[in-house]
Amino acid sequence: MKKNSLNKRQYLFSLLFILLYGIGYSQISLSKFPGDKIMVVAHRADWREAPENSIMAIKKAMEKGVNMVEIDLALTKDNVLILMHDKTIDRTTTGKGKPSDYTLEEMKKFTLRDGLGVPTQMKVPTLDEVLEVTKDKIFINLDKAFDYFDLVYPILKKRNLLDQILFKGAVDYNEFNTKYGKFKNEIHFMPIVKLEANEGWDKINEYYKNYKVYGFEFTLGLDESHLINFKEVQQKGAKVWINSLWPNLSAGHNDDLVLENPNAYEWYIKNNINIIQTDRPKELIEYLKKINKYSPVQ
Repeated sequence: MKKNSLNKRQYLFSLLFILLYGIGYSQISLSKFPGDKIMVVAHRADWREAPENSIMAIKKAMEKGVNMVEIDLALTKDNVLILMHDKTIDRTTTGKGKPSDYTLEEMKKFTLRDGLGVPTQMKVPTLDEVLEVTKDKIFINLDKAFDYFDLVYPILKKRNLLDQILFKGAVDYNEFNTKYGKFKNEIHFMPIVKLEANEGWDKINEYYKNYKVYGFEFTLGLDESHLINFKEVQQKGAKVWINSLWPNLSAGHNDDLVLENPNAYEWYIKNNINIIQTDRPKELIEYLKKINKYSPVQ
């Protein structure tokens, strides 16, 4: 009798442990994001709330329910990956020069500037510092990451984060395969297709024939004359990413239109676009919730 009671307690304890472990360590996955929902990407994180590419900008994006943050990588003099968009640190920090002019210790002596150029108390973050914040909470799109792929890949592999990170690049399939073919089936990759520069189905189909891309990022120019059938792109198994940041990327359907028209993002839904990179994540998420097209990270 005592033995049965002991076994029962052990079973219940084991079950409780499994449940708690699963809740505490659940992993998010790009592979599992619902296909009928729109993924919201915050450009350089939520830079209207905090300095671009800062830890706080990422946290603010997470607070709003953003699915993914787009961040930019650069390399310090002592080969540490940091977040920095420009070729110099002049615009976004209190320092001057290139990231490669400084060691990480020297870089940390500067502070970040906000969107108006005003110095803050915040420091330039490293990729490792960012991953400590984002792991299992929000997806990341790494811009300029292929410049440092040999450094980035092992960091992500070691942390078991490859299913939470989206790489991208403007290369055609042959160049992508030559440089990164060894790793291509371990990563999520998104080719950039410049429709306004007469790139289109030839580039798209070359990828389709040889590789399962996560999606395609399309740039459209100032008007709709370069649009293709995005529904067909989706039917072939890839997501469609459009940048709503500026008119010359979105055929004139940019974020600022939502300030006068709360339904401005309807154009993206009608045109079968399912990833939107935005500078106004709050307004976009509000609209998507209203039409039942929003999903939290999962």
